[in-house]
Amino acid sequence: MSSIERWGADEHSNASRYLPVDPQTLGRLRILRVGDVELQLDGHRLLVRGTPVHLPHKEFVILRQLMDNAGRVVTRCELLDNAWGPDRADARNYLEVHIRRLRTKIENHANRPTHIRTVRGFGYIFDFPRDDGARHAVAEAPTGVPSPLQP
Repeated sequence: MSSIERWGADEHSNASRYLPVDPQTLGRLRILRVGDVELQLDGHRLLVRGTPVHLPHKEFVILRQLMDNAGRVVTRCELLDNAWGPDRADARNYLEVHIRRLRTKIENHANRPTHIRTVRGFGYIFDFPRDDGARHAVAEAPTGVPSPLQP
């Protein structure tokens, strides 16, 4: 355990919950973008087709995991463990409720989802648009520092 983690555990119980920031991303916004859905990780912000959408914390956690694994099926167990932890008594129904709410926020038609698709008996997949792939982006800092992802 590093001295910072020991200090956080001794002085402030919540300090140890913070994750270290990669020095290459300091001053830049980390973004997950799949098609017309953009999730700003540092700003805890969702943009759908350029429009800001309110996203409660649990929905943010679930959407981040799905978008981070876009194109791959994420099991219900993985989603539940990540959002509620391993001691999740009755959280299974909560997951379906949050997925339904996410669909109403990001889909054109929540009854015919094109972004978050259910894989019956297994989990969910965040589908790529037909002509796009998932991109992990680091936006330019306001100071004009170029992004390492730009050619």
